[in-house]
Amino acid sequence: MTLRLKLLFLFIILAIIPLGLAGRSMIQRTRDEFKSKAHDHLVATANQVIQDVEDFRSAWHTVIQLIKNSVESQEVGIDGKLTLMKEVLASNTTDIVSLQISVSGVPSPFMAVNEEFLAKIAPPENTNPVEILKIDQETIDQCLGESEMYISDPFYLLEAETWLVRLIHRLSAKTFDRPATLCALIHMSQFQKQIHGYKFNEIGKITLATGQNRELIFERGKVGDGFGAVDMPAVETPGQVMTGSRKIENSVVMLGAYGFTRKPELRIAVEMEQGKAYEAIRQMENYLYAWIAVGLLVASAGAFVVSFFLTRPLRKLTDAASRISGGDFDVSIQVGRQKDEIGELSMAFRKMQQNLQKYIEDLKNTTKAKERVESELELAKEIQQNFLPKIFPESQNMDVWGRCYPAREVGGDYFDFFRIDEKHYGMVIGDVTGKGVPAALFMAVSRTLFRMLSIGNRRPDRVLTDFNDHLVSLDSNSNMFITLFYGIINAQTGHIRYSTAGHNMPYINSSENSNGRFYLLPGLKTMVAGMVGGIEMEIAEQRLSRGDAIVLYTDGMTEAINDNDEEFGEERLEALLNRYSHLSAQEMCERIVKDVQAFQGAKPQFDDMTIFILKMPPHPDSKESTSKSGSGSGSGSLSGSKQFALNGDRDSDPDFKV
Repeated sequence: MTLRLKLLFLFIILAIIPLGLAGRSMIQRTRDEFKSKAHDHLVATANQVIQDVEDFRSAWHTVIQLIKNSVESQEVGIDGKLTLMKEVLASNTTDIVSLQISVSGVPSPFMAVNEEFLAKIAPPENTNPVEILKIDQETIDQCLGESEMYISDPFYLLEAETWLVRLIHRLSAKTFDRPATLCALIHMSQFQKQIHGYKFNEIGKITLATGQNRELIFERGKVGDGFGAVDMPAVETPGQVMTGSRKIENSVVMLGAYGFTRKPELRIAVEMEQGKAYEAIRQMENYLYAWIAVGLLVASAGAFVVSFFLTRPLRKLTDAASRISGGDFDVSIQVGRQKDEIGELSMAFRKMQQNLQKYIEDLKNTTKAKERVESELELAKEIQQNFLPKIFPESQNMDVWGRCYPAREVGGDYFDFFRIDEKHYGMVIGDVTGKGVPAALFMAVSRTLFRMLSIGNRRPDRVLTDFNDHLVSLDSNSNMFITLFYGIINAQTGHIRYSTAGHNMPYINSSENSNGRFYLLPGLKTMVAGMVGGIEMEIAEQRLSRGDAIVLYTDGMTEAINDNDEEFGEERLEALLNRYSHLSAQEMCERIVKDVQAFQGAKPQFDDMTIFILKMPPHPDSKESTSKSGSGSGSGSLSGSKQFALNGDRDSDPDFKV
């Protein structure tokens, strides 16, 4: 036997050992995966049953809550209340079978009963079926106690051969000028049909039991006074699902997922026989063993062929590849003048060697250039963020906060809040056309120009008029423009004078004009800055009282797009402002931006988003902050604001020098 054959046999033996170990490991992992899938199926079904129980409870609880609200209404008389109860039961759209109003001191309760369900009751002789559904006052007091609401565990009504749930609500004392309760009985037949409709019932069993482990059986005639006890593992946390196993008759092992719910308290078992659950595992193991055996035979045959015909040239290529992987791209690849696939492989290997050497060199240069650009962009981002205020001037009369979220590393949005003198502060927000580096550069120039022009106690309209003229004179052919809103506020009086250069009008919450809700300020005669010179910007004024607020924003907030290509829009923004109006300025900004980003979902941010909020805190003893909470939208009116072109020394704030 030659040395090559000896090495060949050694190779086969060494190949069989790891192949066998790998096959065994694969079988074990696959077995575990199948078991895990079986357990996951049980857990998923149990979770679905728990969710269906919650949906079942929510369906009738919501209806009863609406009935309770109607019964408590002072505008509906007793006849109207009874009519409402009868109409609900006659509609057959809910699982409610009876409604009962019990009033203290009134011997007989007011009752409404579902006639279809009443016909199914088989009462004892000389007994009114309605009496069977009536809940006496002693039971009501015992169940309700000091609580406002009581939901019972499922109980079995023998006369109707069905399971029911009892719900008791305490009514407002103003309803009948004395203690009263609203009681309801809910049957579980629809829920029964839903559980029986599970596809899982074809391979396993779903068991429901009361909190005392008494099995709920829904088929008529199968349940008597003695309920079967179910031995299932105890689950302590409502909604939690745990897995386990138990033995039943004939030592059959059942795999299961177990959980329970409260109000009503139901214990849930989703089970299937262990043999059925693991049947697929045994079939899989047989297939894997067969394929491993076939693989060993094929590997052995292939090893003979490869060792005789491919070993030598492939070894040379392997050695060359090893040297190339170590960085030696000048290695010579010599495998003879073969014209078969080995020869073609060697030629391709030489070409790959040359291309790889060139590619690595190009990659090094590209990586260096990319790292340089990324570093410069990161520095530009840091510089631009430093343009924006991070710490706002402190004032006992104002609560301010703002943030800018660029769509790229740098952007064209800009806002600022700065102190002019002891009483006055300036607030500005701007949006440059476009995004990225060009917009960021134009924003930097615009910010510098605005800061220069706004030094001193100047009127907002004059600042924006001069800003527009200077911007046009700098470069009228750049096709870059910016919208601005600039306002000056007296922190002591709340008086604001503002002007705009084509920017979105801010939202304002004025106790004098809007009943505590946000609305948009009316537009002014204006023009986008940097487009046409010689435009006189208009000015208007508004006064903020304690508890009022003003919100400046860019169109990136309202033009955010979700996965369905829907814009966020002004209505949603206005609704969020009203919803969070009771929060601080910082909390409002953070909550609103978070909601806008959640609306976008996986959609990339399309435009820079900037928001700035200024609030005049309410008096410490005022309840204004709570009275302004709510949601919805409304445009409001501006009866308390003034809009005009100022002439001479006309100024509604005498402390502010023009």
